Amino acid sequence: MALFDNPHPLLVDTAAFSIAAPIIPFRLEQLGYESVGDKVGWIIACFGAGLIAATPIAVYVGSRVSSRQLPLLAGLLSMAGALILFMESRSFVAMFVARLWQALVIDSVPEHRVGASLGTVMAGFSAGEAIGPPIGGVLYRHLGFRAPTIFLLILLAFDLILRLAIIEKKTALRWVEKGVVIPGFSAPNYSPATASDRELKDVISPATATQGAAEKRQLADGSESAAEDSNLWRTTWRLVQDPRAAVAVGIALLYGVVFGLLDTGMALYVKSQYGLDEQGAGLIFIAVVVPSFIVSIATGWMDCYGSKWPATLGVTIFVATYPLLLIEGPLPLFIFFLALVGVGLSCVVTPTTHDLNIATAATPGAEPAQVFALFNLAFSLGSFIGPICGGQIMHSMSARNGFVTVTLIGTALVALAAPLVLVYTGGRLRFGVARRERDEPSP
Repeated sequence: MALFDNPHPLLVDTAAFSIAAPIIPFRLEQLGYESVGDKVGWIIACFGAGLIAATPIAVYVGSRVSSRQLPLLAGLLSMAGALILFMESRSFVAMFVARLWQALVIDSVPEHRVGASLGTVMAGFSAGEAIGPPIGGVLYRHLGFRAPTIFLLILLAFDLILRLAIIEKKTALRWVEKGVVIPGFSAPNYSPATASDRELKDVISPATATQGAAEKRQLADGSESAAEDSNLWRTTWRLVQDPRAAVAVGIALLYGVVFGLLDTGMALYVKSQYGLDEQGAGLIFIAVVVPSFIVSIATGWMDCYGSKWPATLGVTIFVATYPLLLIEGPLPLFIFFLALVGVGLSCVVTPTTHDLNIATAATPGAEPAQVFALFNLAFSLGSFIGPICGGQIMHSMSARNGFVTVTLIGTALVALAAPLVLVYTGGRLRFGVARRERDEPSP
């Protein structure tokens, strides 16, 4: 079982990132800090900094180790320690260190197979963003600062149980070689035995059987041997030279920046504009992430229709609706516009891992683990830049003017990226040719 076969690990990781957004400003004020906008930005940004530092290590481990269960379990236990430190923080510095630690251990989850379950992955990503802010705000409002962290620790314990139940394919292959039938089992270069195969097995000599088992193990280890022989960083550089992959990485970076700006500014803005407390600020985030969850489920349609037009539609929706958040109308109208922003963002970011996977398949020596690394590194860099910029803007201006500024910056950045999305996402656009773009490598 891989990380991308199960949305729960990604849900836990993303919830740990997003749960702090609506409660950090109120917690800092409770601790006696004033003008908290810049401090909020730094605390949110340090999460991205930790991810940036840990991503190269994670992809190296994911490409080299034969058993991934121990790194997974070690990362979970270390993350639990980081959450406890954050829960007991009584100062800005302690909160900063705890968030950095969370990011470093979250990225110890290595990945080795993507593509078949991208819709499930992005659904888990969006679900984590969806449950984090509202649950964090409600628990903080009614049960105090420790409650959101305790909730994450419970999720982490459930995740630990699931990961302990993981049976890696190498172990399963050894069972299959001994005659154990595992319904639904699949592995590279493995074909389920038929009834006639099982009858022939009875007349095969022990020497032949031993040789066949050795060949199966060699096939199972083939992809890992190839990984060891290839230069991981050189193939990564070749991969990003593909315009389709480069634009996908850029979109992941842009998504991190825009969401970082929004995370930093929105809680302070809705508090000032609508008088919402931490509970209300947390619930507001549902409007932007629930549509993302719904759109992500439809990722599988890209196999039939390509990813160009969903991404182009998303850019159009975002650029048209994001500035509408600045209308000083009733709260329901603000929430409606925020939901449209969520739809646009999701339509733009969902094709990124899909396009990276297609580009990886067309790049000699490239590995699926690099899809995870590139997406995570780009998103993490954006998640580092966005909150810092947003925090400094919100600190130097009033809540209203600061939110206007971060909104216009986000709109302008996405608008500038629109031509690249149209031309390269889903394959190079061929002008004058009326046909759908299929999943084929960019020339």
